[in-house]
Order: sequence, then structure tokens, then C-alpha cells
Amino acid sequence: MIKTLETELGYTEKGGGYTKFGDWYSKNIDHSYDFSNAAWCDMFLVWGATKAGVAKQVGKFAYTPSHATFFKNHKAFDHKPTPGSLVFYDWSGGKSIDGIDHVGIVTSVDGSRIHTIEGNVDGQFVKRKVRDQDNVVGYGHPEKVPIGRKPAAAKAQQAADHSGTAGTQTAAMAYTRPAPEDGPSVELWGALTAVLFLTLSLLVFLRHRRPKATGEDR
Repeated sequence: MIKTLETELGYTEKGGGYTKFGDWYSKNIDHSYDFSNAAWCDMFLVWGATKAGVAKQVGKFAYTPSHATFFKNHKAFDHKPTPGSLVFYDWSGGKSIDGIDHVGIVTSVDGSRIHTIEGNVDGQFVKRKVRDQDNVVGYGHPEKVPIGRKPAAAKAQQAADHSGTAGTQTAAMAYTRPAPEDGPSVELWGALTAVLFLTLSLLVFLRHRRPKATGEDR
């Protein structure tokens, strides 16, 4: 799988956020939504796993919290990085699976630092990264996932993830966020816009409340 992903190093998303990985995911994994311009870090890994013939162990998800839950349900999720494990991040520093923003694959471990390959980083690329583990929620280990029967919890989760109901696909785009170096998030821009609007409104209000100047005030 790592060798397959290495062939895509340097890939960049196209106009409008289009990627061949999202397009492939829509055509081959989940037909209920057009993922061609959606956040694509997880779909990049699913593409690589499928091409390498290990998709059953890796899972097929676009929504990173569900992907981590897949490993947890198979007792294949922990805090020990190993080459080939999927690394799940929460850029806010949280440790809850629900807060996961991003995912990559570990290629090697150097003390407390991990070397990875990740999609949708530094703006829009497939790149190698070297990271510390401050923002790591945990690691999913495909080699610990049995190829046979899925546990009941995993079956239920997978059915929910790919049902196309309850806004699952919208959540996939909202929560599978690129790395923080990709620039301010939509949520941050919204907050800044709201603060600016309130500030301007207050200035206008105060201007109209100011008493008119008299001859002595001038």
C-alpha cells in the first residue's frame, strides 16, 4: 500500500478542489454523493489500499471518525505508531475519535516523530510529512483487522457510513479537514466575519448616539 501511495507523491488537486481520488471513490465505493471535490485525505488512502489489494483490512471510508471507529471495533486502534498504520489527527489537540480531522499513513518511526505520506496537505498535495505526535488521536493497524466476519458493531457502523442518510456525506466534507497549514478553515473565516460585522454595527450605533456639538464644543 505504501509503495502504491508513493507513486502519487506530488499530485495536486485540480480546479474547484477536484481530485481523481474523490472521483474514483464516487464511482467505485459510494454512489450516493459526488465526492470529486470533497476533502480527500481519507479517500486517497482507500484508493491506495484498493489498488494494493488490502482494502478489507484498511476499510473504505471518506469520514475520518468513522474510519477510526472501524479500527476500534476490530480492536486494532491504539497509540503505538508502526510502519503501515494509519495515523488519525485532531488539529485542536483533542484525543476523542469524534474530533478527528485528518488521516495519513505512517512510513517509519523516528523516536517520538513519525514519517508519513498524506493527501490534502500544504494546500492541496500528496506529500511526505514529518510530524510530532501532539495532535495524534491514535493509530489504526490494518494487519490486526481480520479478513473474515465483521463484528456486529462494525457492520452497523459501516452501514450507517455508506447509507447516504442523515447528512453523512456532508459530514464527510465538514470533518475530514486538511492540515492547519492549508490556511484558515471555513469556521474561522465565519467567526472573523461575524466579529467584523458586530464591530461595524457598534460603531454605527455609537456614532448616532453621540450628542450634537454645540458652539462651545467645537
